[in-house]
Amino acid sequence: MDAAIADLASRQYGLFSRAQAGALGATNRIIHTRLAAGRWIKEAEGVYGVPGWPESWWRRIWRAYLATGESAVVAFEAAAAIRGLTNLPKGRVVLATPHGDHHWHGLCEMRQLTDLVPEHTSVVGGLRVTTVVRTLFDLARFTGEQRLAVAVEDAHITGECRLEELHALFDELRRPGKKGMRLLGKILSERGPGYVPSESWLERRLLKILNDAGLPKPRVQAPLPWRFDLPSRTDALYDVQRVILETDGRRWHVRVDQMANDRKRDREALNHGWRPYRFVYQELKYEPGMVVETVTAALAA
Repeated sequence: MDAAIADLASRQYGLFSRAQAGALGATNRIIHTRLAAGRWIKEAEGVYGVPGWPESWWRRIWRAYLATGESAVVAFEAAAAIRGLTNLPKGRVVLATPHGDHHWHGLCEMRQLTDLVPEHTSVVGGLRVTTVVRTLFDLARFTGEQRLAVAVEDAHITGECRLEELHALFDELRRPGKKGMRLLGKILSERGPGYVPSESWLERRLLKILNDAGLPKPRVQAPLPWRFDLPSRTDALYDVQRVILETDGRRWHVRVDQMANDRKRDREALNHGWRPYRFVYQELKYEPGMVVETVTAALAA
């Protein structure tokens, strides 16, 4: 029994609940004996811990989660941090429970949800956590427009939550007067069918691909080396190898209109001893390996 509880606690940042201990064979007498001997420590009502574990954000999450019980779901800012959504780092500990389920233990922020269904959650490392699409939907109530827009954009680019999924959930759950719906509706209305991210998101996608492949970081948003007197910039460049990298998220009809300008700029680069490489949205999203191979070969040439 002690070994089983120690193994469980090791997966929960040194913590376990009274109910979990009971399921593994710990009686009230055993719990009292272990606490009296200092082998276990009372962390909260119905929550115990193994001595020696350092305090951390994850430990705070687990303490509150175990104290809340079976109805607990990690949500909002805490879910965003666990899901790795951009611009939403670890910090706040927030749990959600069904409407009318009161747990005022003071270990975290508690928020009640009336429309949370099992399909809106999944298990991450033993914790029930709202899905990416549900997390983005909920964040509209408490997050500023710029921060939420960045999270929505990045989730779309990485495939964690397509805009179509968020549109569908928005249409399903919105209701008059629901906080955050106007903001989320605005963000989604600007990103309709066929939407591709703006250049800034594609630049960050390019840098992530290069970084994950272990390639050197290029100089970003740098002036074109032969156009010091004009306000022209390139997305990224390698000075020593004289390589220029450009991203293109424009829709097809816009790209056709600008193609002549792009070709003129590429010819200028070649005439001044620079090699330009252009990557469109579909390549950056679906063919990162090709991007890495191209840049690797360009730097080695």
